[in-house]
Amino acid sequence: MQDSQTSPISSAVRPFNVVPPPRQSLLAARRAGVRPPQDVRQTCVLMFVTAVAYVVLGYQTWTMLEAGAPSPVVTDLWILLVVSGLTAFGMAVLALPVRRAGHVLWRSAQFGALVALGAAVSALHMSARLADTQMLLFGLFVSFFAIIVNIALWSTNVRRWCEL
Repeated sequence: MQDSQTSPISSAVRPFNVVPPPRQSLLAARRAGVRPPQDVRQTCVLMFVTAVAYVVLGYQTWTMLEAGAPSPVVTDLWILLVVSGLTAFGMAVLALPVRRAGHVLWRSAQFGALVALGAAVSALHMSARLADTQMLLFGLFVSFFAIIVNIALWSTNVRRWCEL
């Protein structure tokens, strides 16, 4: 029989210390077994509700396009439709990493919340150009949730939870 020898374990220093070890993914729970604070859980719920609000804004934009919007604003309405859809997707996708305390993805969620605020302002601007009350109400609705999510991501326990 042959004697089996295990290969030596390399203890070489990794060249990039910022890169997590391969066994740890970006979505892995950073604090296993620790329940996140209530502020973090509420922020995640707000992000999902904001995603739904942006879906409703996209639906309203789509109905305006189908009803026959004036030709000078058709391109702007299409842009608003695409941005509201992407914002809704981004809010839903980035809610889970915030709950799991991922620092890089939390910063991405903050950036996404700023983009969401810009999309809400764009919806308000579009309602002013069209003089459409219904679009104004949807723009105010989305702005309300975008402002709340920005406040929650930038100034509550979420900061302490996600900063490692």
